[in-house]
Amino acid sequence: MGQAGGKGSDRPPACIVPTSTQIRRAQPQLTSKWWALQAEGKAPVPLCLDVYGKAFSSMLEQHCGKYRSEHQRCIRSRKLDLLNMSAWYPECGEPFEIENACVGGLLVEIDKWCSGPLEKAANAFERASGDLQEARLKSAMDSVGQCVAKVASAKGVSPQYDAEAARRRYFVSKNVMLR
Repeated sequence: MGQAGGKGSDRPPACIVPTSTQIRRAQPQLTSKWWALQAEGKAPVPLCLDVYGKAFSSMLEQHCGKYRSEHQRCIRSRKLDLLNMSAWYPECGEPFEIENACVGGLLVEIDKWCSGPLEKAANAFERASGDLQEARLKSAMDSVGQCVAKVASAKGVSPQYDAEAARRRYFVSKNVMLR
């Protein structure tokens, strides 16, 4: 995930945004064109981190943190290199895949709760033509940040995701990797 956090720390990153792969996997269920801008790298990661990275990190830890912890515990216990996916995935990939599915569920929740601000931000971003200091873009992005923060603190947010499909993805990918 696009993140700003301490390397090697047991603590979750204080600021994080979904990766382009996580967004693309969830995209069939997302309605805002903001997500395509982010997935394609047009909306810069630093902008996204500044605007909603802290709130997204909070949501991620609250709803998906157990999978992240399980994944990190597995890698540490086997003394695997986190940067070498082909080394850790066969042993520790299942919680990784479930966490990614959970992130997809979070994106759907954010998209549902924040569709208006996300659309305004997407339109303002396109109109700004790369000027990240443009007033309407800054205002629209502030609204996105406020909305994601509201979702992060709201009661009753329950991301829906298919853990069984994530497990199947893991087993299929693991079998391909081990061939």
